[in-house]
Amino acid sequence: VYKRQGFDQETVIDLVQYAFFGGVIGARLGDVFFYNLDFYMRDPIEILKIWHGGLASHGGVIGVLIALYLYARSRKEVSFIKVLDRTAIVTPLLGALIRIGNLFNSELYGKVTDVSWAFVFTRVDEYPRHPSQLYETLMLTSVFAFLMYLFHKKKDLPDGFLLGTFFVLTFGLRALLEFFKVNAGYTQLLSVPLVIGGLTLIWMAQNQRFESKKEVG
Repeated sequence: VYKRQGFDQETVIDLVQYAFFGGVIGARLGDVFFYNLDFYMRDPIEILKIWHGGLASHGGVIGVLIALYLYARSRKEVSFIKVLDRTAIVTPLLGALIRIGNLFNSELYGKVTDVSWAFVFTRVDEYPRHPSQLYETLMLTSVFAFLMYLFHKKKDLPDGFLLGTFFVLTFGLRALLEFFKVNAGYTQLLSVPLVIGGLTLIWMAQNQRFESKKEVG
C-alpha cells in the first residue's frame, strides 16, 4: 500500500514498529482489565509474561490506535486519519493469522456441536466443538479482501471511510460469530461501541469531516 503511494521503506518500518508494540501492549492490558483483573492483581508479575498467553483483540485495537496517533504526531507530513485508513486494510489479515494460532493452541474454542466439521480439542475435553477460530479466520480474510478491493477500485473514498468500514464489518460480524463460542457474552458487548464508532466514522467521512495535512499514507 505504501509503495504504491510512493513512500520510502523507512516510513513503513517505523509504522510497523509503532503498531507492533502498541498492539502487543494494548492487547495484554486488555486481557488484564477486561477479562482477568483478579488473577493479575494476585500476581502482577504475570502481566509481563505474555508467553503464558492472554491477549485481547479489543485492547489491541485501542493500543494500536494510540500508537499510530503518536506516530502521526511525530511526523509533520503524515495524516493520522490516512494512516488509520491504510492500516485498517491489512489489520484483518493479521487477525486471521492470530486466529489460526488460537486454533493450534486450543484457545477461543466453540460450543459443543454435532456438525460434521467439528473439532475435538483434546487439551480441553473430548467433546466435538465448533472450530470458531476458523470461522473468524474466514470472516477476517473476507474483510481484508473487501477492503483491498475498495482501496484499489474506488479512487475517491473520503478519509475515514476505510477505517469505519473495518470497524463495522470486523466487529459486527465478530459479534455474530460469538454465538458459536463458549462464554462469549461479554465480548459481544465490547464489540457494540466499536461498531457504533465505525458507523460514526463512515458518516463523518461521507460528510468530509476530516481534514488531512497532505495526500500521504
